[in-house]
Amino acid sequence: MANLPVHRGNHGGGMAARRQQPPLDLLRREFDRIFDRAFGGWMTPFEQDFGEMRVWDFDVREDDKEVTVRAELPGFEPDEVNVQVNNDMLTIKAEKEKKSDGEEQYRSFYRSVTLPSGVDADKAQATCRHGVLELHLPKTEKAKGKTIPIQPQQGQQAKVGKQPKM
Repeated sequence: MANLPVHRGNHGGGMAARRQQPPLDLLRREFDRIFDRAFGGWMTPFEQDFGEMRVWDFDVREDDKEVTVRAELPGFEPDEVNVQVNNDMLTIKAEKEKKSDGEEQYRSFYRSVTLPSGVDADKAQATCRHGVLELHLPKTEKAKGKTIPIQPQQGQQAKVGKQPKM
């Protein structure tokens, strides 16, 4: 870092003007200038590392009839997506490799989620439209549960509807 040329603008007061700015602001401005020179001002150092990275939406919902999973997979075709259910574990994988003019690009997506027991994977349905995968995993009759009505005990039927005194 000591060998990097430092460009200092003319602030009109030399050292006096420099003291009025906090040291961290000066350091930030110097780094900005260095990166502007190196990258032409179109990219900050963090954008270079994380510009292509994006966390896509992944949503799992459950009701008494089914489990519904929605996953954003922009840029992937349905034949590039692999969906598997094994021992109540749902795994979604997508891979894409593109080679052109000496360049190689590789993209992948991977999510794994534990499903509630009682999902009928044999009756699952999947669609992929406009980069959104949607899975419908119906529950078995046993997994849907059963509501058990509560019956009053004998001798308490007369008390039904009466409010206790406080």
